[in-house]
Amino acid sequence: MKKLLLPLAGLLISQLLQAQNTTENNQPVQSSSSYSGQNNFAVFGNAEMTYTSNKNTKQFGDLNFKPIFLWQISEKLFVEAEPEFETGEGSLDIGLEYANMCYFVNPYLTLHAGRFLPKFGAYRGRMGEGFINRFPTDPVGFGDGGIGAMNEVGVGALGGFGIGDSKISYDVYVSNGPILLTDPENAGQFDYEGYIGNNNGKAIGGRLAVLPLSNSSLELGFSFQHKKKTGDLGSPFENVSLNMQAVDLNYYTHLTPLQSDLRLIGEWKHQKTDQVSYYKADSSLYSFTNSPSAFYATATLRPSHVHNTFIHNLELAARYSEFKRPADAPWGGSDTHQFAVSLDYWLHWNSLLKLTYQTEKDEPNLFIAQVVFGF
Repeated sequence: MKKLLLPLAGLLISQLLQAQNTTENNQPVQSSSSYSGQNNFAVFGNAEMTYTSNKNTKQFGDLNFKPIFLWQISEKLFVEAEPEFETGEGSLDIGLEYANMCYFVNPYLTLHAGRFLPKFGAYRGRMGEGFINRFPTDPVGFGDGGIGAMNEVGVGALGGFGIGDSKISYDVYVSNGPILLTDPENAGQFDYEGYIGNNNGKAIGGRLAVLPLSNSSLELGFSFQHKKKTGDLGSPFENVSLNMQAVDLNYYTHLTPLQSDLRLIGEWKHQKTDQVSYYKADSSLYSFTNSPSAFYATATLRPSHVHNTFIHNLELAARYSEFKRPADAPWGGSDTHQFAVSLDYWLHWNSLLKLTYQTEKDEPNLFIAQVVFGF
């Protein structure tokens, strides 16, 4: 629940920053930070450096810097924003991951508007963060070119409440949503992260999660997104609709005989697009069933309760993922399978070194080393 709790954590930190002044009689007086025009500010984020090696190349690259700026404007108003500086394509690329304005209605409801992290599934925007992901790569189908958005532009509402020993969190939104691509090379794929929409249709989506156990060690989530119009306004593709669904699991437990903590994480997502005819490069028409799916499963084991400092900072992780793409699509073909195993060392609670070996169908085997510093 990291992204859900981040604004609340920011509020707590900002409150701690509002130190009270005292008079000579040791009576509290109003802090200057509470005057009109003042607001509280904090910075979090992470920096990443990656080394990759395969039979064809050995290189340092993917140097990323991702500061997260948090502003508390009042007791009800809050802003979060993250620019991203990347060098993965061989040159500096600067982007805006999100800039989200939040209004706290009450402890059970927060309204927000802007460019925000996706609420479809749990990996993107949560498990994929550098100091949460135990691997330096994404599962197949969950990164760029996969299913679902990295960011959304729109408005939404989120919150949570308890029912007995169980807890429920919800997140619903309306956004510009996916934009259908129709060029011969990418026909049937989507641009998920456009800053503006391409027609008068909007996507409706959300995620409902249940933590059924009293210790909150298990989370089960269901996500959906629907957009009735995905094609460009006035084009033959304007009314092509898209439906997406996802289920996710996050389970954490302690294994006493091994003095270790075990975490199991997984997600499956599916996308279905109306069947329509696209143009090939020679202007001929063709169609295909556009219904890709992807899933991944991860297991991690950390001997956190072993007294030896070096050993209890180690963590072993294994992940299997699969991406099923339309066989007849220009970007499709046979299914893609990936397996990765990683030995990580935690330098701090939010900083770690990852040593990963990864195999993927039709790709050279990879050794990847990555260091991530959270701040």
